[in-house]
Amino acid sequence: MKSKLNAKQLALIFSIVYFASYVTRINFAAIIQSVVSDTGYLKSDLSLVLVVLSITYGIGQIINGIISDKISPKIVITVGLSLACFINLLFPLLSSSITLMCILWGINGFAQAMLWPPIVKIMVTTLTEKEYNDATTKVIKSSSIGTIFVYVVSPLIISLLSWKCVFILSALIGSIALIVWLTNQKRIDLTINNVDIETKEISKKLSLPKMVIFPLIFICISIILQGMLRDGITAWMPTYLVEVYSLKEELSILVTLSQAVLTLLSLELFSFIYRKIFKNEVLCASVIFLFVTIITTILLFTYNVSAITSTILMALIIGSVHGINLMLVCYVPKRFKKYGNVSTLSGIINSFTYVGAAISTYGIAYLVETKGWNITILIWLIVALLGFVACFIIFKKWNKFYQQ
Repeated sequence: MKSKLNAKQLALIFSIVYFASYVTRINFAAIIQSVVSDTGYLKSDLSLVLVVLSITYGIGQIINGIISDKISPKIVITVGLSLACFINLLFPLLSSSITLMCILWGINGFAQAMLWPPIVKIMVTTLTEKEYNDATTKVIKSSSIGTIFVYVVSPLIISLLSWKCVFILSALIGSIALIVWLTNQKRIDLTINNVDIETKEISKKLSLPKMVIFPLIFICISIILQGMLRDGITAWMPTYLVEVYSLKEELSILVTLSQAVLTLLSLELFSFIYRKIFKNEVLCASVIFLFVTIITTILLFTYNVSAITSTILMALIIGSVHGINLMLVCYVPKRFKKYGNVSTLSGIINSFTYVGAAISTYGIAYLVETKGWNITILIWLIVALLGFVACFIIFKKWNKFYQQ
C-alpha cells in the first residue's frame, strides 16, 4: 500500500487540480474579444454565457458543498473534473449559437463547483491551521498560474489555429490533472481521530452560534462586492485595452497576464501580512478594500491617459481583490471547523463570489456599451468603498466570535 500524502504533497495535488479548474473555466472569458470578432456577436450577448457560468457555479457551490458533507469528497472531485474536461472538449463543436454556449458553459459552471468545497473539507479536516493556511495559499496561487497560462497560450493558439482550439487544449490539460488526481487520491488519509470523514454521519442542520450571524451576513455582502470587482474586471480588461487604447486583441490578452503575475505576488504578500500583523481575516480584508478604493480613484482620473499606467493600476486592483478572496473565501471557513459541515459552509460562502460575478459580468458590458468606461470605473470605486465599510464595521465582532 502506498504511503499517505503529507501536507505539502496534498497541497501539490490540489494545486494541480485547481490549476486545471481555472484553465477549463476562465478560457472563454480570456478569449471573449476574439470570439466577438470572429462571430459578430455583441459583447453583451456573449457575456450572457459568462453570467450563466457564474450562476451555475454559485448555485453549484451550495449544492456540492452539501453533497460533499454527505458522501466522499473524493468522488465529488472526480466527477467534477471529469465533467469539466468533457464540456471543454464538446464546447467548440456546439458553439453555433448563444443558447448552446449558455447550456454547455452552465454545465461547466456546475462541474467546476464540485471542486472547491470538497477540497476545503479535506484540507480543513486533515491539516492543522498553519498547514491549512499554507496549503490554501498554494492552491489559490495555482489559479493565478492557470490564469497566466491561459493568457499566454491563448493568443498563440488563436494566431496559429483558432479560438476553438483553446478549449481542446484546456480539455487535454484537465484530463492530465484528472489522471494525477485518480493516481494519488487513494493516498489521502481521511481518517481523523479514528473516524473516517467519508462515512461519518453529518448533522442535517448547519449549526452556528447566533453571535456570528450578523458578521457572516456582512462577510457574504463583502464577498459579493469582491466578486463584482475580481471577475468583472478580469473578464473585460482585454476589451478595455482594445477599446480605449486600440491595442491588438492578441496583445491586449497578453498584457492582461500582468494582473495574474501581480496576483501571485499579492497572495504571498497578503498571506504574510495576515500572519504577522492582522491575524483577523475580516480586518485584513477591510484594509485591502481601502487600498483598492485608493487605486480605483487614481484609475478613474487616468483611465484614458496611458495603456501602461492603466494596466498597472488594474493589475493592482485585481491582485488586491484576490487577496480579499483569500481572506474571506479561503480563511473564514476554517473558523467553523468545530461546528461541522465545513464543506457546506465553504460552498455557501464561495457562492456569493459568483453572485457578484454574475452581476458585474453582464453589468459591465451594459455600462460600457451605454455609459462608457469612466462611469464603469466610478461604479468599481463605489463597490470597493462599500466593501471597506462592510468589513470594517464587523471585524471586532468577528474577532470576538472566533476567540470564544
